[in-house]
Amino acid sequence: MQGRVYAFRMFRRLISNAAFLLAVSFPGFDAVAQTQRSIAPPPVAPVRPVTDTYFGQQVVDPYRYLEDQKSPEVVAFMKGQADYTRAVLDSIPGRKAFADEMSRYMNAEEAAITDVKVAGPYLFYRKRKRGENQASLYVRMGGGTERMLLDLPKLSTATTHVSLDDYSPADDGRLVSVDLSPGGSEEKTAHLYETASGRELPEKLERTEGGVFSADDKIYFYLQLEKLGPDAPPTDKYRRVMVHQHVLGTPVEQDVTVIGRGVSPDIDVPEYSFPFAATVPGSRFAFALVTPGVDPYGSVYVGPPSALTTHTGWRKVADHDDKVTDEALHGDDLYLVSFDGTLNGKILRVDAGHPDLKKAEVVLPGSDLVLSGGFIGSNVLHAAQDGLYIECLQNGIGRVLRLPYGAGPKAVMLPLPLKEHADAVATALSAPGAVIDLTSWTEPGDGFRYDPKTATLTAMHLKVPNGIDPTDLVSEELTIKGLDGTPLPLSIVYKKGLVRDGKAPLAMIGYGAYGDAFTPGFSRRNMAWLERGGVLAIAHVRGGGELGEGWHLAGKKLTKPNTWRDFIASAQYLIDAKYTSKERLGIWSQSAGGVLIGRSITERPDLFAAAVDGVPCSDMLREETGANGPANIPEFGSVKEEDGFKALREMAAYEHVLPGTKYPATLVTAGANDPRVDPWEGAKMASRLQAANGGTKPILFRVNYDAGHGITDTVAQQVSDWTDIFTFFLWNFGDAGFQPMVVAGAEGHGR
Repeated sequence: MQGRVYAFRMFRRLISNAAFLLAVSFPGFDAVAQTQRSIAPPPVAPVRPVTDTYFGQQVVDPYRYLEDQKSPEVVAFMKGQADYTRAVLDSIPGRKAFADEMSRYMNAEEAAITDVKVAGPYLFYRKRKRGENQASLYVRMGGGTERMLLDLPKLSTATTHVSLDDYSPADDGRLVSVDLSPGGSEEKTAHLYETASGRELPEKLERTEGGVFSADDKIYFYLQLEKLGPDAPPTDKYRRVMVHQHVLGTPVEQDVTVIGRGVSPDIDVPEYSFPFAATVPGSRFAFALVTPGVDPYGSVYVGPPSALTTHTGWRKVADHDDKVTDEALHGDDLYLVSFDGTLNGKILRVDAGHPDLKKAEVVLPGSDLVLSGGFIGSNVLHAAQDGLYIECLQNGIGRVLRLPYGAGPKAVMLPLPLKEHADAVATALSAPGAVIDLTSWTEPGDGFRYDPKTATLTAMHLKVPNGIDPTDLVSEELTIKGLDGTPLPLSIVYKKGLVRDGKAPLAMIGYGAYGDAFTPGFSRRNMAWLERGGVLAIAHVRGGGELGEGWHLAGKKLTKPNTWRDFIASAQYLIDAKYTSKERLGIWSQSAGGVLIGRSITERPDLFAAAVDGVPCSDMLREETGANGPANIPEFGSVKEEDGFKALREMAAYEHVLPGTKYPATLVTAGANDPRVDPWEGAKMASRLQAANGGTKPILFRVNYDAGHGITDTVAQQVSDWTDIFTFFLWNFGDAGFQPMVVAGAEGHGR
């Protein structure tokens, strides 16, 4: 349970907390005297209208046929668009030099260590040595010598990379599971390893969505997707998710279903819900969870371990209306994070032997601290040997509380540096204390070990200073006025000595969905831009979780317009305050951030020079027909309800593209193997923009064929993708060194 349950509750579209920056003039990136050459224009998508009627209103969809991704015509269209875009972007003179510069920063560290986890005497982590394309999995005991457990680059081929999507050590560290998938597909297979020997166990578990080992290390509990036939509709993918238990050393065919739809009379598992169950070291109880799609609130059950196989004996502790978002079990005490009656969350302690939520002890009342480990209310509780370590946000900055076990505890704030953000917490019931990753917008930070006996933090030196990272960056945390007068947080990062004269190029990013807090983080993908005088702005728009569940609810469903209007207000402030001008303002987001970007450029096309709409949610009226759509109804709504239709139509950028409008330069992207946002959403959005554009700015559609949602990309893929983003901005800011040498030479959309 504890933080490891986070993986099972987060079936939602994520945005990497990695920002970017741009600049207009780059030393060494001067224009090269070349002659432009002509190539065939990209294919034009024919208009074949389909009319739907929702609650008496007709909606015409001109590109419905693009949803058939198996159609030879559609495949050829996608490939033609991708090839054209690739040729144009690759012809930008400054592209290679910029990519080399980004690679230099991405390889600044001799070894980059991330994703640290504690388990018994062991410390597990991902480590990527300078020049390597992917991080491998390592382990060390105490201060001993590290060992490689999984050499990830060796598993990839020249055409398809294999990703380590996640890993989960047993609480005592003796065993570890790793989830691997090809080509960014996130179609995972779990592999199990013995830590001491490094030996891989013979069993492999397919179609998994994560798992944990039992308290005695004899069983592996895992979430598994249903095996579907070739003609199954996309929406069946997450329709019937099951929890199974695998007894180590036995054939996988003998695995027993623990929880699923219709499995236990005690536990209701609706369609498109994500169940989970397991045992926890030191407790005589098992626990079970059921979460409806991406909804942060779920139902919680406890019972004897026998209930895992007999399917009887479960007792419900909390249902959806109790607004429970996270859980931790310690002995007979069940700790719950609840948002019932509070918008920032509180923590309850319940007797697992006699679970009565009405008699729960409030061990941490609601306050100005937002209980969040990224997404609102999730990944908050981290159980260690000595107590609970609690992730929270204070004015958008990550903090950590320690709460002793037992009745009447007093939570204590850990002594973290004021300007650093606690980005991750790692604990184990078998070990005291915690490992905390600290970072900021301007410094990479380090991992710190907290000792509860001395109440001190000690740097682990996981991140070693180098001679490449800049040391003269500045960040500002501002509060500006939204279009409706609401105070909006805005973060700005730049190099010391910035002159606010409106001439600096600026990249603005945001997200605003699922209660996901866009928190400080040091990303080396930004460094080349920052070093050359660019500005980075992070708009903390409503729909996110920086300021609690109230902030999330103020940008959800019918209130979703606040999300892009906050973004527009932030852009206008940056122009008015002369951080930049609209001729030098580029915007980017991805996934659910496609609502943010798409509606910003359709509502205020005059305000931005360029936009990158990454793997976007664009056609929201058709969203729930995709594989991941039904699970996202709790966040966005359904066209089957009138209010849902109204909200989805308003947030659908695809529905607001108007013929003859002069749109900013726009790069729309898709991942061919994306399991979260179907590639046809990007294809439809790009096609409609290309047909409607009344201006001369380019509208391009890029497809990555060895990628999915971008979460598991290799370093080479990240460098290529982000170089595309930055050089696309530079091109459309008018930088002479970034004007493409390839142009369309025949009639096409020509823009």
